[in-house]
Amino acid sequence: MPVSLALCIAAVLVAMLLLVAAVAWSVLRRVDRVDLPVALLGLAHVISALCGLLPWGKPTPPPALPQARDGAPNTEPSAVPTVLLVRDETAGGGPLAQRRES
Repeated sequence: MPVSLALCIAAVLVAMLLLVAAVAWSVLRRVDRVDLPVALLGLAHVISALCGLLPWGKPTPPPALPQARDGAPNTEPSAVPTVLLVRDETAGGGPLAQRRES
């Protein structure tokens, strides 16, 4: 392998590592301690996406979301069915209804 190609590959790898380190440092500096697991999960997604840019790397499926600590499962309320009635007549019988009849 030519030396110039090896130096180019090394430069790209170092640049990607510096990019990951800079993003991780800026995110972890601003996040609260309570939100740290979610922030680390997001960083795992970023690193996995950057692995897809490497010729030999392939992105892995993202890790699962952390579960709630209170032990109760998060259940959403069931959706209320909506009924929509469509009729071929005007409501109120105002001036528009009188014009159509004429």
